[in-house]
Amino acid sequence: MEINYISVIIAISAAMVSGMGTAIIAGLRDGKKEKRRQIEREQDHLKLEVKDLKIALYKIERELTEWKDKYYNAIQELISVKSELEETLLKLSFMDHKIDDLDGVLDREF
Repeated sequence: MEINYISVIIAISAAMVSGMGTAIIAGLRDGKKEKRRQIEREQDHLKLEVKDLKIALYKIERELTEWKDKYYNAIQELISVKSELEETLLKLSFMDHKIDDLDGVLDREF
């Protein structure tokens, strides 16, 4: 079997095309892997960000609950103080009325 110049060129060309094809396929495969890794990193980053936001939301909800409790306690205290004030005003009014009655009786006697 005789190896001629054309056969050598065809063999070298076939090896080059095969090597280039393998490199192109490997490059595409590596590109897809890298893209998949990048997407996974971005998803992990977003998951961490969502977790941080959930923690911040929980803290805000807890703080809001504390403020609502303080508000309702203050309203309850205000109602209590208002009730005491009204009771005191009634007593004062009653005492003022009694004093007026006593003044009227004393004026009639003297």
